[in-house]
Amino acid sequence: MELYNLSNPPLKRYSYFVTTPKKNRIRKNGRLYVYAVIVQSVREGSRVTQKTVRNLGRMKTDEDWGWAESVLRAMKREEEVPEARGLEIKGQCELGGVWAAEELWKSYGVRRTLVDSLDGRRIEFDLERVVFLLVVNRLYQPSSDLSAYRWIRDRAYTPTSASVRVKRQWIYRSLDVLAEEKNRIEENLLQNLKQSLDLSLDLVLYDLTSTYFEGEGPGLAEYGYSRDHRPDRKQLVLGVVMADGIPITHHVWTGNTADKSTLKEVVTDLRERFGIKKVVLVADRGVISLPNLEELEKNGYQYILSTKRRRHKLAEELLARQVPGTGKTRASEARVTGDRRYILCLDEETRKTRLKTLRHVREEAGEKLHELRERYEKSRNRKSRGRPMTGKSARQQVDKILGTSKRLFNVTVGETVKWELNEKAWLYEKAIAGKFLLVTTSGLEPLQAMESYKDLKDIEQAFNELKNLLKLRPIYHRVDKRVKGHIFICILALLLRRLMEKKTGQTFREIMDKLEKLKVNHIQFRGKKFQQRNHIDPDQEQLFKTLGVPKPPKILNVETTR
Repeated sequence: MELYNLSNPPLKRYSYFVTTPKKNRIRKNGRLYVYAVIVQSVREGSRVTQKTVRNLGRMKTDEDWGWAESVLRAMKREEEVPEARGLEIKGQCELGGVWAAEELWKSYGVRRTLVDSLDGRRIEFDLERVVFLLVVNRLYQPSSDLSAYRWIRDRAYTPTSASVRVKRQWIYRSLDVLAEEKNRIEENLLQNLKQSLDLSLDLVLYDLTSTYFEGEGPGLAEYGYSRDHRPDRKQLVLGVVMADGIPITHHVWTGNTADKSTLKEVVTDLRERFGIKKVVLVADRGVISLPNLEELEKNGYQYILSTKRRRHKLAEELLARQVPGTGKTRASEARVTGDRRYILCLDEETRKTRLKTLRHVREEAGEKLHELRERYEKSRNRKSRGRPMTGKSARQQVDKILGTSKRLFNVTVGETVKWELNEKAWLYEKAIAGKFLLVTTSGLEPLQAMESYKDLKDIEQAFNELKNLLKLRPIYHRVDKRVKGHIFICILALLLRRLMEKKTGQTFREIMDKLEKLKVNHIQFRGKKFQQRNHIDPDQEQLFKTLGVPKPPKILNVETTR
């Protein structure tokens, strides 16, 4: 291991060294002790004598002799001599991701945002540092807040001289303050991001998700439509607004909030709090309603919204049409009503996949219904043992078998289980496979409107990252304010992820695979404590360069202990 400026200063060049350390044998109390010395040959007149240059101490193992040889080689090269035998590794911490995140946190104005937004509040600890470490923990080892506290205490790099033992209550206090100052922080952060990123707000994406609680949860926790497929858990509803792949604001509602009821608040927020007067808002079919369209138009906002695909007369009529053209993705204007244009879109690859899925659903459902019929009839046979299956139980099993494909089959349960394909529904599903219908007031060409809507996949990916990689769910807190603080930490972690990906063109996993290898060792040596990183390989060096982050020095900090 290399040590910087900690071992003896380089010795002057000697005229001649023996080629190996010399052994001095001393017998004491009947035992033989072996010591190593480095000697120099010195001529005095006609005589040549040996002068001891350095005592290396007692040699107990082959490893000690190997070290003695390295000392001799180093002295011949006039190098500093590492006395590894006196060196203690006191611990190791994560450096790479913490170092890179710190530089981006500062250069994109997130640190300045937090400091400025909390100006005037009397907080007894460095809240910005605690928030930063909580955010970075989400990039490394997302889990509960208690786990985050332990990670910060034991695993996160902080300069020794500036190290402060984070107290557990600071974690919860930081979440509370984040929730209290959310609006102010978001407003200031957007201003900083607009400058540092040249962020475009011509088109913003809006979508919702849900995330569930363990246990009863706080006041926000209610039963509702679960996108996590956990109807047995109380949940909350989360809405996120993004621009250029960056989250710019988020909203939290109770778990039973209807999607379409959220849009007015989001639009008002963009206009009044952020001063965004002109924008094209892109959102999914869950928020579409006539009052919502009128609200957007009243505020002067253009929009691209997806319509419902079923139980909507106009949508069913237009979706059943052919989309002209031969490209793999096609779009055409299907109808104009005032300022509203209806754009019919088709993705051929999605169509092929959907048709294949439909055939599989039809075949699998037929097989399972046939098995159910046999079991139902057998159980109702007077000669069979056990209680007969009731019609209600059989109906429940039919619903379980068909799931969301119930519309494709007409099923009756009486003396037996009978079914037939609903031809009208089957033909409609085949006709709309791979299609979707947009309504827009923008002046974009049909294909441009289609591509803008497909950008919503980016926000769907963001939800996936929040839930599965940054561990937004499940939530354990029992106080609304603390829940909102936890969500804000996850949103800030998503922001850092996206900034890293934008800078490098690499996936976050590729980035962290490189950064996670870079550690810092806490070393005690000759009355000093210091932090020394391990080797930076070429891939890591290139990554730091691409991120615009200076690579960390070899020695990060030195403190005298005596």
